[in-house]
Amino acid sequence: MSDLSADLKNAGVPLGGVRLYWLGQAGFIFKTPAGKRIFLDPYLSDACERLHGFKRLSLPAMAARDVEADWVILTHEHTDHLDPDSIPEIARRNPACRFAGPSGCVEGLEQAGVPGDRRLVLEPNQRHDLGDLVVHTVPADHGDLSPTALSFVLDFGGVRVMVSGDSSWRPKLFKPLYDLNPDAVLTVINGVFGNMNHIDAAMMVAEAKPRWAIPCHFWTLAEQGAGDPAGFVHACARLCPHVEAKLLRPGEGLTIEARSREDQP
Repeated sequence: MSDLSADLKNAGVPLGGVRLYWLGQAGFIFKTPAGKRIFLDPYLSDACERLHGFKRLSLPAMAARDVEADWVILTHEHTDHLDPDSIPEIARRNPACRFAGPSGCVEGLEQAGVPGDRRLVLEPNQRHDLGDLVVHTVPADHGDLSPTALSFVLDFGGVRVMVSGDSSWRPKLFKPLYDLNPDAVLTVINGVFGNMNHIDAAMMVAEAKPRWAIPCHFWTLAEQGAGDPAGFVHACARLCPHVEAKLLRPGEGLTIEARSREDQP
C-alpha cells in the first residue's frame, strides 16, 4: 500500500473540516469527515505523451487502479484533467462513483465508458448540490482552448475550497466565488496556454482572502510551462501576508478545519 493510500485509509478528518491531497498537475483528493472521497482532475497516466507527445516529468502520486472514489469532478476536458487512460479504470473499479464536469466533458466521459446515469453536467453560474458537497460554478477563461471550462468553489459544509481551474486572472468572473469566502484557494501557476502565472495567481489569492493558498499545474509536463511555486509563495507573502501559501509534494495531505465562530466572515 502506498503512503497516500494508507493516509487516505487511516487519516481522521475533524467534524466540519476536510483533508485534501495534491495528486500532481491539477489533481487533488478531498476526504470528508464521513469518509467520502472526491477526486478533482486526476491525471494519473502517461496519456499526454501517448496522445500529444508531452512527456511526464514527475510520477503520479497513485495509480488509477488504486483509486477509491465517490465522486470525480472535472474542470474541463483536456487530457491532463479528463484523463482518457485513468477515467475508464476508475469508473470500472468504482461502480458507485459519479462524475461531474462541464458540458465539454460529456464526450470524453462517454468515450471513457461512463454511462449517462453516472454523469452530471455542471452548468456555469449555478449551485449544484452533490449530496456530499455543493459546487458553486463560474466560467473560467481558458479561451478557445476550452470554452466551457469552469472555476468553482467546493463547499464541504464547514470548509469552502476555491478551484481556479485552467484560467486567466479574471476578477469579475471570479467575484461570485470570492463572495463565498473560501477557506482555501487551489490555483494554477504555469503561465502558458492562457493560464495564470505565479504573480497573477498571487493577486487572485489577495482578492479571494482565503486562509490557505496552494499552487498546482506545475512541474508535470515541460510543454505546459515550468511554473514558479517558490515565486508564488514569495508573491503571496508580499501581496497577502495573512494567507498561508503552502507547497505540497505529490501525495502530501493537508487538513483544513472549519473556522471558529469568531473567525466567520
